[in-house]
Amino acid sequence: MKGLILAAGRGSRLLPVSATRPKHTVNVAGVPIIVRAVRALREAGAEDIGIVTSSSSETELRDVTLGSGHLTFIRQPEALGTGHAVLCAREFLEGQDTLLYLGDNLFEDSLRPVRAALREADAVIGVKQVPDPQLFGVAVVEGGLLRGLVEKPSQPAGNLAACGVFAFRPGVLDAVAALEPSVRGEIEFPQALLSVIAAGGRVRAVEFGGFWSDAGTPGDLLRANAHYLSQLTPCMDGTLENSELSGLVVVEPGARVQNSRVTGPVWIGPHAVLRDSEVGPYTSVGRHALLSHTRIQGSMVDDFARVHAPTRLLERSIIGRHAVVGAPSDVGLQLVIGDRSVARL
Repeated sequence: MKGLILAAGRGSRLLPVSATRPKHTVNVAGVPIIVRAVRALREAGAEDIGIVTSSSSETELRDVTLGSGHLTFIRQPEALGTGHAVLCAREFLEGQDTLLYLGDNLFEDSLRPVRAALREADAVIGVKQVPDPQLFGVAVVEGGLLRGLVEKPSQPAGNLAACGVFAFRPGVLDAVAALEPSVRGEIEFPQALLSVIAAGGRVRAVEFGGFWSDAGTPGDLLRANAHYLSQLTPCMDGTLENSELSGLVVVEPGARVQNSRVTGPVWIGPHAVLRDSEVGPYTSVGRHALLSHTRIQGSMVDDFARVHAPTRLLERSIIGRHAVVGAPSDVGLQLVIGDRSVARL
């Protein structure tokens, strides 16, 4: 079975985090989202994995997946939808069964049941019960079989959201190729499943019980970060100086914690420095980041960020790569805010 990850989009709902990089490369509890996708496919038995990229996303996706084993990168020349992205990978798929993963998703559950369900179906879709189905594509399921899909219905027929994972047999690609563009002007892969059903085929639905997120918004990203932080195994590989650690804390090699209190779950990346600070719970600190005289919790600090002596507790914050957060200067408050940034003071 082949594995295929769609990662050509940048993620407009995650702006400004995704303004300078594909959102698939954002770290969640220290691990890029795309790397978690590769691991999930490999755990499910899909060893030969392709990643569909755009010209603007490929370089960074290659960089963050170094060390993830052999991967095949496939270029999608235009953003014409998930179905179009799958068709761009048709040569790579070589007529084999495929486990398809929309690359901005995060699953706690194994994908093995999705693969197993394909033995008695033409295709498989992952679904998850959600409290707000009107925000998702809603799957209509009867007796374990997909009967319909409705995108963001105002009056949902149920509460099963279509998650970003599928499995399909080679013949489904013919159904994808026959699709007309949607009202958004895109070829939508899930619509091919309805074509399969209309032609008398079987599409099984596999329900996930554990954590799932499409990391679509900053709030989603923070919730995913908190979840995966709580799954870490405590580890102290850095340097601890006159500091107190409590709870689940990971201090990576080269990191230094000086005169600080860290309350887990917290991940402190390689060569990060915490000085005279109170960090956690539910906080990740990226590689080479520096926090000094800072109180922060429930937040994400990315690589090479600098946070020095903010005048208040930072909560529910996402601080991007190379960003600078500090106290007002002697001339008063200063903000340098780019497009689609958020500041609440």
